[in-house]
Amino acid sequence: MSNAADDQPQTVQDRLASLRQLAQAFPKEQREDVLLELDDLSADLQANTDGSSLQTLHQRLKRLAAIAMMARMFATNNQQAIEEFAGHLVALTKATRIEE
Repeated sequence: MSNAADDQPQTVQDRLASLRQLAQAFPKEQREDVLLELDDLSADLQANTDGSSLQTLHQRLKRLAAIAMMARMFATNNQQAIEEFAGHLVALTKATRIEE
């Protein structure tokens, strides 16, 4: 059963907030890296997106994906949250149309 809030499309900021929440499940070292990258990504998304900015955004998304893969390999618990983080990251990438 879903409520009306679940039926609303997520904004980019909603997706970033969700990623920040899911990042809390990461091991400490990766969590700190993810949160820093998410802060930088959020600032970059709010800036003007010329060609060089799009390249920077793409690099940040790739770094976040790499951190998530590494965290999943080494995490002994919370793997489901890390997998959910990866899924949300894919959705964010599609929502921002920064695919390569």
